[in-house]
Order: sequence, then structure tokens, then C-alpha cells
Amino acid sequence: MDLNSLIKNKKLELKKCKTIVTNTLGQKYEEHNGIKRKLSFTGIPFVIDNKPDLQIAQIIQGLFLSSQDPIINKEILQKHKIRHILSIGIDVPVKFDDINYYYCELLDLPESDLIIVIKKCIRIIHKHRNENILVHCNAGISRSPAIIISYIMALQKISYDDAYNKVKNIRNCIKPNEGFVQQLKTLQLPTML
Repeated sequence: MDLNSLIKNKKLELKKCKTIVTNTLGQKYEEHNGIKRKLSFTGIPFVIDNKPDLQIAQIIQGLFLSSQDPIINKEILQKHKIRHILSIGIDVPVKFDDINYYYCELLDLPESDLIIVIKKCIRIIHKHRNENILVHCNAGISRSPAIIISYIMALQKISYDDAYNKVKNIRNCIKPNEGFVQQLKTLQLPTML
């Protein structure tokens, strides 16, 4: 029996099931027996995280990384002596008087142009690092780590891989999207500081 026949026979043994797929617009489809049918229910195109991530990671002296969850918790911010918050793609819903806020628009999509945002963010981080700056995005996994990796690359004049490993060793859940990774790997940053 050849490989194609073996695969075909194994597929016949699989249990039939329905699969619900949600596209990037939140539209839901049901797939069953190779037939795709649009469902009338439209939801949100992402998974809602109901568990707050209140961890703030100090990457280097004066530079911190987190998700959006700690930025509304005054006690956590005071514990880390945070005086500046740089929000990447997420506007802060609650602002405290003794903290300075900065915002950079960036979608977490591989095709988003990271380079334009990096220049602005690196200047903000470098100017305020001596007073503790926290960089965050929604989950602290893709956008804000990409910004912090770019800063480490520029500051320490190291490669993407070395900067990524430094940040990953401190906040192990980071995973910049593939488009950001490719842009960072080709970036020439030493002149930005």
C-alpha cells in the first residue's frame, strides 16, 4: 500500500466532527464534512483573557515590561517606582496624576510598520529611563517586547537574537509576531540613541 492510500484509509477512520472557525472580522463559520456554512452569530475575533497578568518585569535598570493589567493598579506601579508609562497600541483608561503617559499607535499584525514606531519609542524610553518607564501593550507578548528588544539592540549594540534572549530570560511569555521579528532582524539601530 502506498502512502497516499494509507492516508486516505486513515482519514476514513477519523470521527466526524463539526469545526467552528472565527475569522479576523469576528464572523463565525461551521465546517462539517468539507462543507463550510456561515453562522448568524458574530463575535469578537480574539480570545478574551479573564485572568489578569499583574507581573511587571524589570528588563534593565529603569526599563520595565508588562501587559496592560498592572497599569491601573496604583500599588503595583508605586512598588516599582514607575514614573512614566509608554502604551503601545492600547490607550490607558485610568491615569494617575504623578505618572507621565505616552502613546504609540501599533497594531499587532505582521504587516504593521514597526520601524516608524521604534524611532519614537526609543527616544521616549531613553529620555525617561532614569525615572523608571513601563512599556506595555495588551498582553505584553508581542508589541511591547518588540519595542523593548529594539531599545536593547540600540543601547547595547547587539543583534536581535541576543536582545530577544535577554528579554525572554526575564519575561518568558514574550513572542513578537513574525513580521516584527523580520523587521527587527534587518534593522540598523545604533544611530538611534
